[in-house]
Amino acid sequence: MNWKHTLSALAAIVILGTGLRFSGLDNNSFVADEFLDMNSAYGYAQTGEWRAWDFNFGRPSEVNINVPRDERAAVYKWQVAQIFRFLPPTETVARSVSVLWGVISIGVIFWAAIVLTKRREIGLLAALLFALSVSGIIIDRTLRMYAMFFPLYLATATFTFLALERVYSGRVLWVKNIWEKFGINIHFAVAAGAFFILSLLTHQLTGMLIFSVAAYLIVRAFQEYRRNGKWQSKYSVMFALGLIGVIATAIFFPKFFRSFAAGLIFFDDHYGYIKYVLKDYYHPLLAIFLMVLGGWWIVKREGLPKESLWLSLSLLVPLSMAIWMWRRNVGAQYIFFAESFAMILVSAGVFSLWRLIREKWSLKVGVQSLLVLGIMLILVPNWGYFGEENNTYHETSSGSNPNYRKVFAYFKKNHLATDVLVTRNVRNYYFSAAQVPVYDLGDEISRARLSQEALEKLMLEYRTGWVILSDNDYDYVGKGVKDFLNKNLTRVSNDQVRGSIDVFTWGR
Repeated sequence: MNWKHTLSALAAIVILGTGLRFSGLDNNSFVADEFLDMNSAYGYAQTGEWRAWDFNFGRPSEVNINVPRDERAAVYKWQVAQIFRFLPPTETVARSVSVLWGVISIGVIFWAAIVLTKRREIGLLAALLFALSVSGIIIDRTLRMYAMFFPLYLATATFTFLALERVYSGRVLWVKNIWEKFGINIHFAVAAGAFFILSLLTHQLTGMLIFSVAAYLIVRAFQEYRRNGKWQSKYSVMFALGLIGVIATAIFFPKFFRSFAAGLIFFDDHYGYIKYVLKDYYHPLLAIFLMVLGGWWIVKREGLPKESLWLSLSLLVPLSMAIWMWRRNVGAQYIFFAESFAMILVSAGVFSLWRLIREKWSLKVGVQSLLVLGIMLILVPNWGYFGEENNTYHETSSGSNPNYRKVFAYFKKNHLATDVLVTRNVRNYYFSAAQVPVYDLGDEISRARLSQEALEKLMLEYRTGWVILSDNDYDYVGKGVKDFLNKNLTRVSNDQVRGSIDVFTWGR
């Protein structure tokens, strides 16, 4: 393919990916941590400070005050806040920042695949797989920093590889001397450092790159030892210096070191991450086969063993740590950043299988050959997701996420001036301007619980009230509260109150 055809195909892929991400962006209501980012981004737009906004009373929140949480991923939420200066704070407007980063990701994965495989065809296949990626579409349609983290981490990892392995062929003498003496391409090292900082400001999981680099240096040092019988190589020296740096950081900057080490635990069993990595593909065994085949092709047929090793370790090291060492709840968003390397390997596998079939049957690049490639592409992506009853484009009452928009619209229509509301106050975006007093449930940070005594006290203080709880809210209520609600309050039954959420009232 020439560059004209390549860029035309890439443009078509970008249009496809953009359409899939923008289509019906406000069909599903905010859920989970989207509320946190919405509140803090709008609060920053209104006040210039990272403080959550209370849409209920139209002022900075006096309930959900948590500065570290509001400042988290500020580099991402700042972009959302800037849009709110010109456009209304709707779901579509808020999520559009993630969509734009998703579009950028298509270009980044195309570039990274070309750099690491030397094949524009594989770059296009990787871009297409990401455009159709179930994980990518879900994340890029969500008001969270993970859409931005994905391309930044991939760019950082790719520049890091280039800094380690791309031979400097320029004429700048001091840059050439650094390459010859230390084996570092300083131009790419500076780019890797800049992107590492930006990625780290977006999410602390950027630190996983350190473990991937360490694994790569160990393998390459061993390979060099087998080749020449000496341990002295740039890989062993870099690994030793890195280890000394980590030890020095632990000694002289213990607080900073603990902020990262606290997220690790040994010998856990979060095997669900494997399912998330393979979610984008029609069948997990097919995906694994194509990854292995792609890695083999890059080594044997493209003659790029270092690139194949880098891609494999960049996937396997974070995935292994996620399974056995991460101290966090299992979530698809956490491993999303590593899926780019799987997509590149799968794309290389599709390309290699296509080439092998062509060689076997002596097919030229023509209608028959492209038909074979088309059939393969139909078999690889997880097309079934788009036909599911509940997905990122629509959610029914049987879905796992409540439709908070409908539930709180019902509440706003029927609430009285004497009401108190018991719920997670972070959801106040959907009861904006209600001016209703809120008894806020606890969360994973505050650890507060709604007790039966507190609820009875509220019922004495307020003549009328509401209790609105989603399924996971019951983690923050005390023993016996659920039975008390069912026995002493009235459960609301209405078409707008469906799914994994319970609504109770009293005093009516």
